Amino acid sequence: MPTPPSPRPAAPRALVVEDDPLYVTLYGEVLASTVPGIEIEHAANGYAALLHLAKQRPDLILLDLHMPGFDGFELLDIVKRKHGLAEVPILVVSSAPDESTQALRSLPGVHVFAKPLRPALLRKLIRQTLPDACSALSPARSRLVAARFTAFVGEDWDLQRQIALQFFDLAPDRIARIADAARRRDYPQLREWCHTLTGTGSMIGAEALVQLVARLRQQLDGGEHAAIAGAAEAVMEEIRQIALVFDHDFDLYGSAH
Repeated sequence: MPTPPSPRPAAPRALVVEDDPLYVTLYGEVLASTVPGIEIEHAANGYAALLHLAKQRPDLILLDLHMPGFDGFELLDIVKRKHGLAEVPILVVSSAPDESTQALRSLPGVHVFAKPLRPALLRKLIRQTLPDACSALSPARSRLVAARFTAFVGEDWDLQRQIALQFFDLAPDRIARIADAARRRDYPQLREWCHTLTGTGSMIGAEALVQLVARLRQQLDGGEHAAIAGAAEAVMEEIRQIALVFDHDFDLYGSAH
């Protein structure tokens, strides 16, 4: 009688508890590229996280502390006293001052890091926490760093990396400023950003960004606020994605290069 096949192991699960969309995207990309097949859930505050935890125990939690309403401090107090959850490893990534997080460092399975946490360090921590699930393969160069980028800046890899690093470091501030201008309906400022991002997108070969900026400019000419806000959000999301691609391609804060 043939031996029945062994059941496939369940995919590892991670819960990202964070209210900043940029960090949600960043953590999701790093998790997905480090742990093939990982299932990632997101909660914007501690209450939403508890709803997820009531349904499924994750293998790893990435936790911010300062969030609207039910924050990370309150969530930790509950999780570390709850049977079946106390053993879940938690990476706390927060801009909170050291004195406010000192007590958390003694909690079992809790590791506290200052925000922003560099993607290279996050990958290392994920590999240490989920060693059996992580990929041993190096990430391949992706679609963005290709002929268009090389054609503008040349073959010098170090120069390409410096440009990618500058874009990555500037991305959060640019996103915040565009979001603020859209919220205040400061359309002259949004037009200035259109000018800047058209040049940036052309330099790095990001055709999608150039096209989205052109759409935003068209909406600004039309003057309908809802359409302008939607176009601005699309531009911000593309900036987030390009920053992730650059980090993936160049391992920007790692030691590989």
